[in-house]
Amino acid sequence: MLVSACGLLSDDETDATTTTAADDEMMSDTETETATVVTSAPTTTAADAMAADDASGPNVTLESKLSTAGLGPVQIGHSLEEARTAAGSLMIAVPGGTDACRYFTVQNGPEGVRFLAVNSEIVRVDVDAGPMTTISGYGIGSTRSEIIEAFGDRIEDGPGLSAIQYVPVDAPDVDKRVVWEVDEGGAVISLRAGRLPHIEPRVACTG
Repeated sequence: MLVSACGLLSDDETDATTTTAADDEMMSDTETETATVVTSAPTTTAADAMAADDASGPNVTLESKLSTAGLGPVQIGHSLEEARTAAGSLMIAVPGGTDACRYFTVQNGPEGVRFLAVNSEIVRVDVDAGPMTTISGYGIGSTRSEIIEAFGDRIEDGPGLSAIQYVPVDAPDVDKRVVWEVDEGGAVISLRAGRLPHIEPRVACTG
């Protein structure tokens, strides 16, 4: 993913990877006068590794940044399992939607952040509350005029009547957008990033 001058085309954070313990047996021999007792360490299972991930806290935090790539280590295009591994925590289904289109949140992750999965693939990230911003620093509370001044002709009106969007020109990202919803005074009230056409409706999975 190429890095733009204004920082919307890449994320400085790297993908987190799940670490599992080596499965070599640890053996301790205790000699007695009549026999040798062999004690082996318990085997680490995939469930144990998942529990260790969750105990250490998620990798998606209030410091994570939104871009056309995704949010922090969770990328547009990740499968749900890849997203769970990158997030370092379980992906919890939000009530509503269907298996073909459903929002998920990161367990113990920041409030107001949802990941949209279509056919089990992450296609969009919504930030509806909190201090999270794009890499370039524009989030809830920023203004329409500030964003236009920063990105110039890369900003277009829409989708809808109350939003502006960043439109990439680099080939790998031409089907992606960053969208800021603004109120009547021009202040940002929510933001999202993702792939066309899933990025367009203000709220997805309603059809």
